[in-house]
Amino acid sequence: MNSLVASNLTHHPGRTAASIVGVAVGVILVVLTVGLVRGMLRERGKRDASIGAEIILSQRGQQSLSITSLPLTIPLSLVDEVRQVPGVATVAPVGTQLEMKGESGLGLRQMDGIEFGSFVAVSKIQIVEGQPLPAAGDVAVVDVKYIAEHKAKLGDTISGLDRTFKIVGIYAPEAGTRIRIPLATMQEALGAEGKCSMLLVKCQNPAEQEEVARRFVERFPDFRVVLTRDLPEMFATGFSGFNVFLDIVAGLAAVISMLVILLTMYTTVTERTRQIGILKSLGASKLFIAGVIEKEALLISLLGVVGGLAFSVIARAILVRYLGWKIELEPGYILYSSLAGLASGLIGSLYPAMRAARQDPIEALSYE
Repeated sequence: MNSLVASNLTHHPGRTAASIVGVAVGVILVVLTVGLVRGMLRERGKRDASIGAEIILSQRGQQSLSITSLPLTIPLSLVDEVRQVPGVATVAPVGTQLEMKGESGLGLRQMDGIEFGSFVAVSKIQIVEGQPLPAAGDVAVVDVKYIAEHKAKLGDTISGLDRTFKIVGIYAPEAGTRIRIPLATMQEALGAEGKCSMLLVKCQNPAEQEEVARRFVERFPDFRVVLTRDLPEMFATGFSGFNVFLDIVAGLAAVISMLVILLTMYTTVTERTRQIGILKSLGASKLFIAGVIEKEALLISLLGVVGGLAFSVIARAILVRYLGWKIELEPGYILYSSLAGLASGLIGSLYPAMRAARQDPIEALSYE
């Protein structure tokens, strides 16, 4: 049987290669899409985790931290109450807004509103060029990577919140949002004077952050308490919208692979009608005929899976090295794409295999 399967696959090498590519595309779609989304989210989580604060307080019901537009609903009067909790060194109020546009007018861009003095006290950033962010005004400070990526300089402007902000300072290291404006300016633009989106907390002893977080939970039950060290994994896996998107991509990839195999094997069975009649006249059973078709499909799927994984690894290395993309290969989705590719081959070839097995040998021999 194995020699028959091999000869059948090499009889039409172009069609076999196209089928292998079809399965490989499904694998690549899952592995690279999931890797890119999870990699970018986890990288953003790492940036926020490295900001210097140990704890973030936000109102319950806000589904994410620092990645979406969070309403300014927390009164600044809460800052003094948080400072009084044992173990707290300092607190910084932050406002955050996400706009559905990038520097070219497309994409996403986030701005944070901060009180520069308190923010510096809880974070690790420092101005490396220009001047510190003032308490108010249409001005902004940006990180060194923003300057490099946008080829910007001091004095350039950034549009946002229906205003134009002048870059007055550059800070390092990169941590969290790349653009920061005065909190008072954000409050004025959004009509939320005296409020912020979240509170960043610096502990007196970072080793006691879990205990301090527990005190926050007891004292402020209506607030969400998050340890910044947990942000990378939360960003990578904690957004239901992204998870649904990834599941849809994975499902579509499996359907694509199944349809490719179905069409390939159906065409193969049609072309080999006379050959199937000869095999049956020689005593081949229905199980044997179906087994040949299924083995061909499984071999095509296996080659497609291996090729897709190999291409994904090579493409990831190139994209990471030369374009700086953040792509992480997820073991769970690699396993899923592999099993889905093989399963799609078996399921997709099921109808052609049954059709071949049911053919009448006399009619098959007379087929032209």
